Amino acid sequence: MYQSELLDPATNETPHYEAHQNIFVSLRAQPCSNVHSVLDDERCVFVRETEECRESVHYVDYMNFMYCVVDSSNLVLFALAAVGLLLLVICLGTAIYHLCVNRYVDSVLYVAKSWGMNEYIAGVTLLTYGNGLAQVLSELKHHTSSDTELIYNQYLGTGVYQTSFLGALVIWMGPFRIYPEVIVPNIVTLMLVSVLVEEFMYDEQVGILKTVSLGLLYAAFLGALYTIALVWDRQGNRSRSQIEIRDGGGKLMDIKLTEVAANAEGAPSSSWSERIWLGMRAFKSEDYQSATWCGKVYLLFSLPLEIIAVLLLPRVNYALPLHGWNKCLFVLNLNLFPLFLVWTALVDMFPIKDLGWISLGCLTTTAILSVLACTTSQNDQKPPFFSCIGLFAIFGTSYVIMLLTYELIAILETLSVIFNISSASFAITLLSWGGCWIDLVTLTTLSKRGYPRLAFAACLGSPVFNILIGLCTVFCVQMIRTGATTIHVRDGTSGPTSAAYLFMISITLLLSVLFARFQARASLALCLTTLYATFLLYVVFCEFEITHGYGTDHNDDGEYFQDRIHQHGH
Repeated sequence: MYQSELLDPATNETPHYEAHQNIFVSLRAQPCSNVHSVLDDERCVFVRETEECRESVHYVDYMNFMYCVVDSSNLVLFALAAVGLLLLVICLGTAIYHLCVNRYVDSVLYVAKSWGMNEYIAGVTLLTYGNGLAQVLSELKHHTSSDTELIYNQYLGTGVYQTSFLGALVIWMGPFRIYPEVIVPNIVTLMLVSVLVEEFMYDEQVGILKTVSLGLLYAAFLGALYTIALVWDRQGNRSRSQIEIRDGGGKLMDIKLTEVAANAEGAPSSSWSERIWLGMRAFKSEDYQSATWCGKVYLLFSLPLEIIAVLLLPRVNYALPLHGWNKCLFVLNLNLFPLFLVWTALVDMFPIKDLGWISLGCLTTTAILSVLACTTSQNDQKPPFFSCIGLFAIFGTSYVIMLLTYELIAILETLSVIFNISSASFAITLLSWGGCWIDLVTLTTLSKRGYPRLAFAACLGSPVFNILIGLCTVFCVQMIRTGATTIHVRDGTSGPTSAAYLFMISITLLLSVLFARFQARASLALCLTTLYATFLLYVVFCEFEITHGYGTDHNDDGEYFQDRIHQHGH
């Protein structure tokens, strides 16, 4: 267990020996994947004592369930439990899909239209923030062990997935014209970010100056986009990317017809109980009768989720009477959602008694706001602050989706341990796909409805937000946790390659749109798809050790078994 230096005859120095940093590795510091290396009857103790196995826990401890509740020595039972987890992943993905299609997308379109945003600005900002909130916040829980490898690989792998696969998917769904005023600065920023963050991570030391520069770079990116948009507006070219409201089939809608309740069911003369029922009704009976058996199963499955969503979140949609305004339900949402937020976000931080006092203060505040909302609004007319209710719907729905995504990712992490997938490969594939499920659903839904430019802008704006703001947040939290202004970071086995692929995809996008005269065609989609397929092929080769990932970590077990040998110079 010792490493020696060769004797130098010229200096006649005796050889020096440097011991490894750790000869005995504690159980708590081992990778969770080592659970397969211990005896069957010791796996439960291993899972309970290993810190990394605790990091995947959100509300349910799936690792404890698989290795303590289920008998892991019984291969048939263990396989059935793993299949059950896969089915749960499908259920959670379906719930996220339902919330995205029926609430989230409509809220984003409403706020973007009411605030006069064009498609590109709405995609780079509003849609990006809603989609990226879950991923940025979910990574904070991984930093209890200072493991930046998993976080960095996921951010870079997600960026590759969004710009190549999702970007190609949007183009495959129908070609469209790209307007350069926002897309070109976005692509250039993405190229700069891919080079800059790898330079920061390469020397494995990040200080407060580098951390602050990430946030400032994103602020400069937003400032440049808004400046360009304002200049373009003054030239009279804003109308070409203005948002026009379409229904689920992509047909243009007259939003003035649904602005009053008299033009649809739920007229002003309806009682408060009828208005609540109309707002809470998940689907119409004729929709259920005309649906196929698959559609009927889906409607029944979504019924509990829709009831919970109606109680917690307002529904904002241009296709609904009064565009979704329901005074009685809004008062209910205003009081219930903050309580839901307190008990889901703070349950691990405060004791039950303190949570009770926080809930009481929260309920008192929302009661006062409810009285103000009731006195300043009417049942048959949208209130002046309805755009703010739209924002409430966006980020409230995003938060609920974030909780579902947490559970989905926790299950995927458990499955990665069960199937013995390396952390780097898992981060840039399964973890990125699970974290970006909301992106996949929203972007395809927007493309089907006739908003490909909005979706394409989000494909390019999301990686910039996730990498800059995500890494900045993680570094700040780590500095606060350790009390140091300089922290040790690692980009892992696949970090540099992911950054290189992101740079390659960005420059390919830039050259392609320039040569194609800013037309997003099938040839560009084919090129992006090929790049992502090549990236996945590299991941597979690294996973099966056909090739070796290039990065600061060349140890299969990650940072936990990485010994630092200090060589003595002569």
